Amino acid sequence: MKIPKGLIPYCALSMGFSMMSRPFSFYYVKVFLNEYHVPESWFHFSQLLYMIWNAVNDPLFAVLQDNTNFVITRTRREGILYSAPFFALSFLIPWFKFGDGGWVEGVHLIIALCLYDTMFTFVGLLFCCLFTEISSQQEDRLTLTQFSHVASLIGSQTVFLIEYNSDSLHNFGAFQMTTVFIAICSCLLMVYAGIHSHTKIRLASQKDSLRRQRRLETHDGPATRNTRFVLEKVCFHAAYLSGFTAIFCDSLVPTSQLLVIFGTPFVGRVGYFRAIRYNFVWKVFGGLAMYFILGPSNPWLLMLFILLDTTFASATFSLFNMPLADIADNDKEKYNRRHPISSTVFGNNALVTKPAQSIAPMLIVAVLNRYGYEQLKTGALPGFETHVIKNVMFQIICFTPVVLGILQYFVWSQFTIYRRTERTVHDYEI
Repeated sequence: MKIPKGLIPYCALSMGFSMMSRPFSFYYVKVFLNEYHVPESWFHFSQLLYMIWNAVNDPLFAVLQDNTNFVITRTRREGILYSAPFFALSFLIPWFKFGDGGWVEGVHLIIALCLYDTMFTFVGLLFCCLFTEISSQQEDRLTLTQFSHVASLIGSQTVFLIEYNSDSLHNFGAFQMTTVFIAICSCLLMVYAGIHSHTKIRLASQKDSLRRQRRLETHDGPATRNTRFVLEKVCFHAAYLSGFTAIFCDSLVPTSQLLVIFGTPFVGRVGYFRAIRYNFVWKVFGGLAMYFILGPSNPWLLMLFILLDTTFASATFSLFNMPLADIADNDKEKYNRRHPISSTVFGNNALVTKPAQSIAPMLIVAVLNRYGYEQLKTGALPGFETHVIKNVMFQIICFTPVVLGILQYFVWSQFTIYRRTERTVHDYEI
């Protein structure tokens, strides 16, 4: 197996990134609600601001990274190197209380969420761009995907370290000390990546040519040409986020990562286009079989279906960096650019997919509330209506992947850049 030159720094970045991202998403709600007792009104207000900022900062930072020549945006390597300490600092801000009082805790939560998401997005875009710019060979990209998931899986174990040291947040001082240790280790890994993540692309000479070329692309830029692909990913996010998977999330993330790690040879043989499309076929037939053949009277089979559907969906989602990278490569070839505008491609994609992550669960809850979900939680729902809402839940579980799988299959079939990729992949077959 050929080892890409930038594999070790890329994996170091992946590990450092997951060392902080997993604990943050796992603990920030628990800490602010259970430890700081932030008022509910402030909590919902902060979540609203977080959702808005989370949606708009990707294209904003994409423009900055592809069109400015500051020290922190001159190259991907320098961006990672200089932003790593700030990312680590933003990770630590939530765990040290600003003070007492409802508004103080509310402001603390807003600052913590916005600062963390700022650095998460900035470094995350650089991470995605490295994937595109380390190598244009599909074999190398598959290797990067495989080993970066190994590194990410190792890094995500910091959640268990925190749980053990803090006794599930019962010892908050130990929790704080552990997060400081994790932040330092993560920062060192990202600094290492920032020093050694050399790509074939230097962005310093890219800026002027990009400005000239973009004037010619007002109606035919990357955002327009990627619309079908981006809309497909909205459905993709909705599929795996709307099927009651939050209950199983913590146990399924390692499962999906292991599937990516050990399933990479299969993707190398069939190509990512077919691998992704196979997942859509599975969703359609799996949902139909669950509803019409197996039924709701088999709870263990229902749990197995949710497990498989979420695992396959999460693993397939991990492959989407490859078509996005191909879009950046195709744009570079089509417009004779000296360098790909990787940040712009990934940023425009996130502009639509990130709101989908928030909207999809809200839509499902809205549907359930129409059938008495709030009363069900308090035990005040009559027996007959309880049976009705359980049927509604079962229908959502089965038909959400069916409907979205059909839409995804036909929209994904319009993605044609893969044909060049498939030929490249088969060139490596023995």
